[in-house]
Amino acid sequence: MEKLRILQLVPRFPFPLDDGGKIGIANIFKEFSKQGADVTLFSLGHEYVSKEAIEDAAQYGKIHIFPHNTENTATRILSSALFRNSIYLKKHISTEIISEINKLFHEQEFDIVHADHTCMAPLALYIKEKFKIPVGLRLHNIEYSIWKRYADELKSINPKKYYVRQQSEILKKAEAEIINEVDVNFAITEPDKKRALELAPEANVIVASAGVNPDEWKPDVTVGRNPKEIVLATTYHWVHNVNGLKWFLNEVLPKVLSEIPDAQLTLIGKEAPEWLKNYNSKNIKVLGYVDKVQPYYNKAGLNISPLFVGGGIRIKILEAMAMELPVVATSLAAEGIKQSNGGLFIADKKQGFALKIIELLSNPSMAREQGKSARQFVISEYSWGKNVGIMLEEYKKLVEN
Repeated sequence: MEKLRILQLVPRFPFPLDDGGKIGIANIFKEFSKQGADVTLFSLGHEYVSKEAIEDAAQYGKIHIFPHNTENTATRILSSALFRNSIYLKKHISTEIISEINKLFHEQEFDIVHADHTCMAPLALYIKEKFKIPVGLRLHNIEYSIWKRYADELKSINPKKYYVRQQSEILKKAEAEIINEVDVNFAITEPDKKRALELAPEANVIVASAGVNPDEWKPDVTVGRNPKEIVLATTYHWVHNVNGLKWFLNEVLPKVLSEIPDAQLTLIGKEAPEWLKNYNSKNIKVLGYVDKVQPYYNKAGLNISPLFVGGGIRIKILEAMAMELPVVATSLAAEGIKQSNGGLFIADKKQGFALKIIELLSNPSMAREQGKSARQFVISEYSWGKNVGIMLEEYKKLVEN
């Protein structure tokens, strides 16, 4: 058949690739193009996008950015509570967006609509109904479960708890309908596939995991590592990342430092909150945003991922493992990553998390061997080419049928 013409709908512009969410979307876009598809990226967004980022993306396909603010404003929160609709879904669609899509379809023809994240599915389903085009949905998470876990975490005296719980229930119902209505769903992990089928037992759900480009995430063996340095790269605008970091700083790190006083923690990530800067000390470096994290992964001895709310797969864990870093993570952070022969260690309690870090920092040769095993595991199991290829095969079947 001729080139597959794909319209990819995304909630924010995924270039530059400076957080896990962007990486997961941008690499699908890039691989669609590399594997021969003609792809157009339709992105919502209200953040500044540099000329360089647009030029980088334009190597792979057509770019269409529609200015649209998706913040949880007071008006949206009040409206969603009063009218019992999902703020997460409703804030990603409007009459203006639909009008822009209609204009785009007058200018171009498409064979498939690919929606990244459940929030883009209502727009995709509008297109399916109006233009009779098959729709695929990338389930980066089972979204209602994130809201539910967040509600469970909040204390009963916090009034936000009741709003978040209500939203999780509304979203659960809507998400079930969406998963059932699209032509194919691509879950990132087997647990997410299971959750999707619990919501919509008759739905078409396939696992197509996330990936890593091993050439981009390759250690420089000429650079020496500090065996007592722990590195964490995260995005601070997501509250659950911040809560996990607070737990580590307050509950775990003091235990590590009591055993290894010269241990170092390097924190990387954009939008670092002001309070975090107060932690700068001889043991903690708060670097904020960096253009590339590879040099910091290259000189560290260990990576951590403390997370208690989320879904999908943590691409940053896979990237750290590809850089030959052993990783200590909570079970939720590592959810969906297959059992490996080494390099990934799971601990959910502060004592166990601290003890595993102490063990690895105290045994540099063991940490190095675990890091090498981690890279081999990621290369063999997680490649973007393989997993986006799964999506394209399904899309070709839908178009041909």
